Amino acid sequence: MSRILIIDDDVFICNVLEKHLGEHGYEVESVYSISSAKKALKNSLYDLVLCDYRFPRSDGSRMLQVINKLNPGAKVVFTASYGDVKTAIRLIKEGAENYIVKPIRKEELLHLIDDIFSGVTEESNAISTHLDDFFTGKSREFKNILKLSEKVAPTKMAVLIEGETGSGKEYIARYIHKHSDRSEEPFVALDCGAIPRSLSNSELFGHIKGSFTGALADKVGVFQAADGGTLFLDEVGNMDYDVQVKLLRTVQENKISRVGDTKKIGIDVRIIAASNEDLKSRVKKNHFREDLYHRLNEFYMRIPALRDRRGDIDAYTEYFVSKANQQLNKNISGVDEQVRTIFHKYAWEGNLRELRNVIKRSVLLAGSDLITADTLPDEIRNFHLEKMSKNSVNGEEHKLRSSSREAEKEIILETLKRVDNNKSKAARILDIDRKTLYNKMKKLSISLNSDSHG
Repeated sequence: MSRILIIDDDVFICNVLEKHLGEHGYEVESVYSISSAKKALKNSLYDLVLCDYRFPRSDGSRMLQVINKLNPGAKVVFTASYGDVKTAIRLIKEGAENYIVKPIRKEELLHLIDDIFSGVTEESNAISTHLDDFFTGKSREFKNILKLSEKVAPTKMAVLIEGETGSGKEYIARYIHKHSDRSEEPFVALDCGAIPRSLSNSELFGHIKGSFTGALADKVGVFQAADGGTLFLDEVGNMDYDVQVKLLRTVQENKISRVGDTKKIGIDVRIIAASNEDLKSRVKKNHFREDLYHRLNEFYMRIPALRDRRGDIDAYTEYFVSKANQQLNKNISGVDEQVRTIFHKYAWEGNLRELRNVIKRSVLLAGSDLITADTLPDEIRNFHLEKMSKNSVNGEEHKLRSSSREAEKEIILETLKRVDNNKSKAARILDIDRKTLYNKMKKLSISLNSDSHG
């Protein structure tokens, strides 16, 4: 039975979630303070920690460090308000598994946790040998990435892939492996940012029984697990400097030394490394070894962010809706036109991962056969309005003159909704006179059920 620790100072929320997750087969414990959390993490082992992002005298980054130190290997999911979503995405870059937006919907949380545990392997939480479904984008930018991947795949060259978190770096690494002559051999992925520093050497190179406290049996590292195939080192820039030295030696010699062992073991591994940061800038700051950088960078690729290849948004939306239907036993046919417009305007700082999570949440909440805007998080639903207005939708003026016809119609409808269809108030907010508003409504085919408001 998987064990979950909830860290939140809202006792009511903890009790509700504890009961709900317990009814679905999880062993759950709740704590309501940082001191209680530290004590629980010291005394017990947990498979997953659900932690509030905002705590008095602490924050998500500090809590992530505490959890990784006291309970290494535990998956960490943060709860965050709409305003903290960007920070939650940053925490994923630092090693968190995922985030969920408050107010928490019990079924949404349950599906997220079920998904996390269904992907955990017995051998190591950090290792993945499963070849996930791969869906290619339709944009010219993404097709260029695939062409580069197909050219480098048959070679033995080490590949460095850079791109924002969630942009699809591991998908491309798997694509390269699939099109190489190693495709029948293992593909092993290691998230270098998710493993505790003290265990980095063991995860990479393995260890022998008794080599350190807790080494109760021999362990195979990812290099041995990937022998003959491909090793994907995700977030390689997060490696400690001393581990970088040992990795460089391994790449140069094609041999590994397990922790506590004096013998060297020959390996044949193709390395694909990935980073969400500019590794060259880390080299300049002496945070990453220049010689290792050049070893890993025999062939360089950069995955464009989703906002820079908007031609992929519709294709991925359709794909993620289909996947969510299968997972949630739903039959949603797609998104309505308003949602499609919103998706094309939103910044998608979490890239494909964020799009997938948003769609899965909306499929779960959808009350009809189409995803509508009311199922989206407020941050996403209002983003396009904020970008096109002089100010956000907190009540200040909207400027319409430079807006597109479609966006103009959305802004007018949103403003009318906020003022209960009072056209005089709407005109003032929109910084136009009432006659102009009437003309625009007529031109854009906007009609109201009630015309009783001024």
